[in-house]
Amino acid sequence: MAFPTELYRLPSAMEPLYPVDESGELEELATTLIRSAGALSNASNPIIRNAVAGLIRPMNSYYSNLLEGHDTHPLDIEKALKSDFSNDKRRRDLQLEAKAHINLHEAVTLEWKSNKLIHSSPYSTHYILGLHERFYAHLPTDFLTVISQEGEEKQVCPGKIRSEEVRVSNHIAPAAQAVPDFLDRFESGYAPSHVSNKQTIKRIINIGAAHHRLSWIHPFLDGNGRVVRLFSDACFMFDDLDASGIWSISRGLARNNTEYYERLSNADMKRHGDHDGRGNLSNKMLVEFCRFFLTTAIDQIQFMHNSLEMDKMTDRVKAFVNQMIVYKGWRSETTFLLTDIFVKGKISKTDAMRLTNLSDKTLKLITDVLTTEELIQPIKEGKEMTFHARFPVKYSPLLFPNLYPSSKEADLLNHVFA
Repeated sequence: MAFPTELYRLPSAMEPLYPVDESGELEELATTLIRSAGALSNASNPIIRNAVAGLIRPMNSYYSNLLEGHDTHPLDIEKALKSDFSNDKRRRDLQLEAKAHINLHEAVTLEWKSNKLIHSSPYSTHYILGLHERFYAHLPTDFLTVISQEGEEKQVCPGKIRSEEVRVSNHIAPAAQAVPDFLDRFESGYAPSHVSNKQTIKRIINIGAAHHRLSWIHPFLDGNGRVVRLFSDACFMFDDLDASGIWSISRGLARNNTEYYERLSNADMKRHGDHDGRGNLSNKMLVEFCRFFLTTAIDQIQFMHNSLEMDKMTDRVKAFVNQMIVYKGWRSETTFLLTDIFVKGKISKTDAMRLTNLSDKTLKLITDVLTTEELIQPIKEGKEMTFHARFPVKYSPLLFPNLYPSSKEADLLNHVFA
């Protein structure tokens, strides 16, 4: 299918960059998001947040790849993290994809939290191209070949701007030759130093706007969706709104995927007359997308906040251990030990013996089981052995229900109690 000669070639075609919302609703949502993210950060201690982040990264990968039509089972993802790959090529490839996504997301998180990128901007062309290159660096070679809507085979070049014209459903992306200019405008327009982004509230609103505009530019032949979501995660990290990585925008977008893609498509529309902003694209539809995006983020933050409420967490741990006592023959003292660890994040061996009133030998029987089940991690701190909390994917339906779709959680439970 031939492309029209009037492809967008001037960066002004993606105006407006910033949604104009006279109702003030977007500012209210951004304020709520900041407040909710702060509350989530304070809902648990750093050790628990780190353990939960280890559980959320596979989930984030699952939903981000699901949005691209790649349904990798959570159990396969967990196996991939241990380099336990399927003999079936398709399943193995999906496992490698999930592992690449998880490893990159973890690396991005550590880079922003360690201040390695303190003078960088997630909106820079260099950073965005780097995300694409790093994601594809560990993918199977089959993922470098894509079939266009016209049925032609194309090769993806990791970290390189596309040299081909592309059509995504009804959206025809800007001319390939002009993509560098569009990215330059994207970088300068959304830069945190720009006058329109210096206020945190404005910057948070514009994460949603930038999410759409980067998708609209479609800088790569393939992998745009994953890069855009990783980019959005990095934007939340930039403003310290990711609560140490214990919530995921991808989960919310995937669970509302029909509306997500509809809102993305609507924001591609041209301006609807003189009362729809002053740019080439529709301000009204950009506002609607940003409203959906911010509302989705808030919903995901609140979901995780509810999951971490101490009373609820304690009840779930007790119920979980009771089931394992019945099905796996665990000792009853495990309830006290695991509840304390999952609330506080860790416990010393001395305190564990005092709490359970068990001998060193009997305590070791319990901790060995919990270590094997990846529910705790023994760590030597000075001369004292301590046991730190861990949250494996296979037990997520019991400890953090509803992270995954119900069908996947049923599979996980069947695996646990098989």
